[in-house]
Amino acid sequence: MVHEADSPFGPVYVVDVGDQRSLRFDSPEGTLQSAILKSDPLAVPISYVRVATAGLALTQGRSRILVVGLGGGSFPMLLHRLLPRRSRIDVVEINPVVVDTARRFFGVREDHRLLIHVDEGSRFMTRQGARYDLILLDAFSDRGTPDHLKAARVFEDVRHRLSFGGVAVLNIALEDPRDVAKRIETFASAFEDCAMLRGTAQYSNLILVGTLEPLPSEPLFRQRLWRLARELDFPELAESVVSFKRVSG
Repeated sequence: MVHEADSPFGPVYVVDVGDQRSLRFDSPEGTLQSAILKSDPLAVPISYVRVATAGLALTQGRSRILVVGLGGGSFPMLLHRLLPRRSRIDVVEINPVVVDTARRFFGVREDHRLLIHVDEGSRFMTRQGARYDLILLDAFSDRGTPDHLKAARVFEDVRHRLSFGGVAVLNIALEDPRDVAKRIETFASAFEDCAMLRGTAQYSNLILVGTLEPLPSEPLFRQRLWRLARELDFPELAESVVSFKRVSG
């Protein structure tokens, strides 16, 4: 353990195991929230981050991104590296201690393209403001997604903050299996179309994508994903999605 800090939402830990540095909540043995490789901070050791990035294959544009839940900053820092310089990434994180920890131990740096807002995600969503090409809901603890980000009205607010052709991405992790079906139904009902994406079996995260127009077929999605991987010079992205399954809303 290299760092421990109390926060309004419980203790926060930074743990090194070999070359991997991870962020954990509640205890040093708590569920891994985010990870980097110290030898290569730009590496993406957690597969679900790559699966979430695959949502970009379904967007019309990539100029404005919103991430709810910072963790160690793996997803926003990856997008900061991959996307064109004209793109902008907003991150909403409710816990100021997590923000400080991400800056000090995970290489998260803000600039004119990457801004961090200390706020509650559902409250941020209700405000008048920019529309986004991709919105990722990635806030969770050892007990799963916070209750205020599970309500149907939150997904309606997300829908209204999407730009034309935009996509919403939801990371479901650490949930009671009995609750997952309801989470999928609630999310899917807010969008025109929805699909479940899964990565390698190493991680149990389920990624949902919701769109404002019909999704492409799986073969067309995979063609788009290959093109995106070449465009972003991120070859690992092409093989990131193991399964693609449509969901009826």
